Amino acid sequence: MVTRDAVGDRMAGPGIRATYLTRELGKHFPTTLNGPIKDADVLIGQPVRGFRKRRGQRIVYDLFDPQVLELRELYGNAPSPRQRIHLAAEWFRLTYALRHADLLMYAAPKQREFYDQLKSSDVPWIEVPFGIDLDETSEYGGRAAALHESKGGPALQNLVVWGGGTWEWLDPALAVDAIVKLNRDGLRCRMLFMGRARPNPHAIDRRRESRFDELLSRGKGLVDANADWVPYRERLSWLRAGKVAIMLHRPTAEAVHSIRTRLFDAIAAGVPVVATEGGFAADLVAREDLGIVVPPSDLEAVAGAIRRLLTDDAFHMTCVDNLVRIRPRFAWEVVTRPLIEAVSEWQNQLR
Repeated sequence: MVTRDAVGDRMAGPGIRATYLTRELGKHFPTTLNGPIKDADVLIGQPVRGFRKRRGQRIVYDLFDPQVLELRELYGNAPSPRQRIHLAAEWFRLTYALRHADLLMYAAPKQREFYDQLKSSDVPWIEVPFGIDLDETSEYGGRAAALHESKGGPALQNLVVWGGGTWEWLDPALAVDAIVKLNRDGLRCRMLFMGRARPNPHAIDRRRESRFDELLSRGKGLVDANADWVPYRERLSWLRAGKVAIMLHRPTAEAVHSIRTRLFDAIAAGVPVVATEGGFAADLVAREDLGIVVPPSDLEAVAGAIRRLLTDDAFHMTCVDNLVRIRPRFAWEVVTRPLIEAVSEWQNQLR
């Protein structure tokens, strides 16, 4: 298993996924994470520079993260020459993976539709969504409580939590504006960004830091942010310190084809979700009644959704019950079965 993302105490989606795929595969086969590629019979990972198989190896490309669509939003309508080169290189790596893999993994049906438009070979596919660790503890985070008590904030049940990053394709400003509006309308509530820094300390984006300062200023006195990315083992306790998890995005192609890995943290923590329509996360929230789905860029709808989840206890509890109900469906040992079966079949062919 190979990932170029940070793995360890602080992880984002790619690092988390690689860690758990390694754990589940390791129950059946000798498996290493970021070990020597040349010694492996099977290679699994995202299409990145230098990640190609040698003679006699099998390769599985994991396409759960539509990076080319993210980069298109990141670089905007007028990318620099260097950005255009980067985007072209990512498109090349993606199309190479689609044509030369022994097996392709996607995480949501909309992703498969997108990749099918680009794919001209007969490489087989398997669906492996993101997963949940059912063994994680259910302790509440003392640090989250201490933060808001020290700032004189309201009761923790009025806390709204933004669990992931604030990437260009997302809409954290809309969430902040909704919190400001609700307080002006008489409903006391606060918002917490779980971490402003990226888990990889070497990937500092000064522009994003500046935008984050603007967000905090926009919600002055009502919006807080942890300076660092929350350690992976603490993230659920931080989420449980609040009553609502929020994940908003702008209407883009990335949104349609994303899976939103932080949705699975909300499911694991049992915290109802406010999500923008479009994409796997919103579809699941709407279908399973895990919270409220709102139109993009709709301040009134976002504020109304937060208000209902903060004030309608019966509805909130129904959402919590549904979150608990669907957890087993996304246990890592469940979602990785197609991958384990595929590798087992290859193993049997060698005997």
